Amino acid sequence: MRLLVAVDPRRSRRELAHLLTELDQTVATTTARNALARLGREKFDLVFLEIPSAGGIAMKLVKEIRRQEPSARVVVLSGSPKVEAAVGALGVSTVDVLPLPVDRQEVGSVLRRIEKGISAHGPLTDSSTGASALVHDLGEGRLEFGIAEGRVQKVLRIDATDAPPNLLARLLVGSYITGQDQVLITARGGLTLAQRKEVHRLVERTVGMSVVGDSPEVVEVQNFVDPGKHELPRLLHRVVQMLRTELELCRSALLGKNGAPLPLLGPLEEEVDRLYLLMVRQLLLSSDNPRVARNIDVESHHFQIGDRLVAKVLEVTGDLVYGIGSELQENLAGFHRVAPPLTHDLASRMERLDHLLTRTMDAFDRLSVVDANATLNAIGEAMSKDADLSQRICRRIPNRTVAVAAQRIAYNLDMALEMMVIVNEVTINRAVEPETVARTGTRVAIGPRRSPSSGNEHRLRP
Repeated sequence: MRLLVAVDPRRSRRELAHLLTELDQTVATTTARNALARLGREKFDLVFLEIPSAGGIAMKLVKEIRRQEPSARVVVLSGSPKVEAAVGALGVSTVDVLPLPVDRQEVGSVLRRIEKGISAHGPLTDSSTGASALVHDLGEGRLEFGIAEGRVQKVLRIDATDAPPNLLARLLVGSYITGQDQVLITARGGLTLAQRKEVHRLVERTVGMSVVGDSPEVVEVQNFVDPGKHELPRLLHRVVQMLRTELELCRSALLGKNGAPLPLLGPLEEEVDRLYLLMVRQLLLSSDNPRVARNIDVESHHFQIGDRLVAKVLEVTGDLVYGIGSELQENLAGFHRVAPPLTHDLASRMERLDHLLTRTMDAFDRLSVVDANATLNAIGEAMSKDADLSQRICRRIPNRTVAVAAQRIAYNLDMALEMMVIVNEVTINRAVEPETVARTGTRVAIGPRRSPSSGNEHRLRP
């Protein structure tokens, strides 16, 4: 294959070019800025791009390469999870992401897969039309997902005439999670500016959803995300890590260590919401598509309701933790004037929630009824001890505004523990599902489960 390495800085470009040459590839190099000009003069099978952060010139370059050379494969090199999400939102199967620093084996694996695809299938085109079977060029770097996986694109038309506020956004969420590919929104007499803004606000916080056409006559929304690209256990893990980060930010601010990062809670919570919608979309699409179910690591359609419930629980927990952070942001100075034992009580409850959240999801991942039961017992004991904490806090904080804020924080912590109860109950219920029992010799194993031996084993295997 002919490869183009468009990587900055020069040293990284040379190192990658040397690695690819050792793998018996024909390599040319250029800067990211000059990549398009080089592609205009020469044909390449594969382009390597380094993208340090989502957005900016590099992401625009990916889109422009897809527009100018739709048959060229692109490998994006990045150390940022946001870049992977942004690239995934393009919904283009011929764009891969590799983490930095570059791993020789991973590069070799990508090259072998691409070489195999080229030899077996050639360019990704529809033989009946000669047009791209996956991507249509809409101009200005915009892409439209076309016929994919042997099916016709699902199109939903919405008449927004006299639609009340927020209904359009909620209908778009419904279209996203139920697997609609394209949504066309119209209204008699034209769409209002408020309606168009409502659509844009929702689209901006949804993974893989883009406005590809916008006018008073019609707003066209496209869902680019590949429903089988992201494994559900990995998405759940990412959400848990973000929730733990939120809790640590709140705890640190309450103890007076550093309140400056509290504004990060907003972006973190938005990302939790985006991942929640992505998980629900994948689960619903996997319900009638075994391939999608396998790709996202859902072992049985019997488990999908429980998986969706767990995803919802984590999303609600994110809302509760964000509420805690909001109370702290508005009243942080007042909390720092409160007697240390009270703030330490609240901080220790945040730390305990972090611990119980980790235990809960670990038991769910390993389908361990023993651990789920132990965690339920620990939650029950904790909630019994904390029953009068809110009242004690209100009585001992003289500033009424701060006292009310502390009471709300305590309430949110209680509700978050209730959310953990639901997940542990899902774990225990799943262990006695007929399909689970059938896989384990028609018996429920009470003994503790071994931890997964590798990062890819997210579920107990029979």
